[in-house]
Amino acid sequence: MATLGGDAELELLLASLEQCKPPPNFEVIIVDQNDGDQLAATIARHAETLALRYEHVAFRGACRARNHGARLARGQWLGFPDDDCQFSPDGLARIASITGDPRIGVVTGRTVDEEGRPNVLQWGPTQRRFSRWSMFGCLTETTLFVDRDLFAAAGGFDEDFGPGGRWPAAEGIDLMDRLFAVLGDREARYDPAIELRHPTKIPPWNRWAARRFYEYAQGDGALIAKRFSLHMLYWGCRTLLAGVRNALTTEKWQSAAYLLRIAGLFKGFVTYSLRRRAPECAA
Repeated sequence: MATLGGDAELELLLASLEQCKPPPNFEVIIVDQNDGDQLAATIARHAETLALRYEHVAFRGACRARNHGARLARGQWLGFPDDDCQFSPDGLARIASITGDPRIGVVTGRTVDEEGRPNVLQWGPTQRRFSRWSMFGCLTETTLFVDRDLFAAAGGFDEDFGPGGRWPAAEGIDLMDRLFAVLGDREARYDPAIELRHPTKIPPWNRWAARRFYEYAQGDGALIAKRFSLHMLYWGCRTLLAGVRNALTTEKWQSAAYLLRIAGLFKGFVTYSLRRRAPECAA
């Protein structure tokens, strides 16, 4: 897990891992991007109860940190939980039961809020195999668990995407799209019974929420340009239609957020396309 900021949320995540029953064999790799040593006490509290490896790095960027941690991992399966999420008590056991099937190459779950209600995405209610066309409601990078050999074959996370990167979103979908190219006859499985508690940050609707929508949509638009294909265009059209529909509201900041989402989607697509063409033009 990549972490940057305070230690209160990381404390809750590590405590949730200690409470997983029955505990499968797992390790925790923390890639700390803070300037100081404010995590020292938290790490010390959990070092005796978790197989914990702590890496303090001098760089910033969530995907760069995830790739760094993946290179250090000893296990066969990799997960990349955000530092502000928490595992359910049976979460790791549920993951282990699915990954024991050699036909499975990727497993995803869903996020829920403090009350146990699904959040972040409109998650499907039933377990199922998913494809490039149906992956958009089946994963975020937080809920993604992947065989390490497939992760390496796909090239890991694109470090230009995600928090701290040029495009601050869409890194999970980008990775999954590349994983499909190396899955072979293995499958990607979504299971809503795998739940990670994740705080709901929007609503409330305010200036920060509108800005976040704009910035994250640029990542979505850039990804559509990067992985240009029919299924990515389908995702982009769905996002545009949802933006138009939700912008037609009397709630000022909610309307502004969705209008900015539309603008961000186009900006990301155009900017990424122009940057990709720049070397060709120079040549």
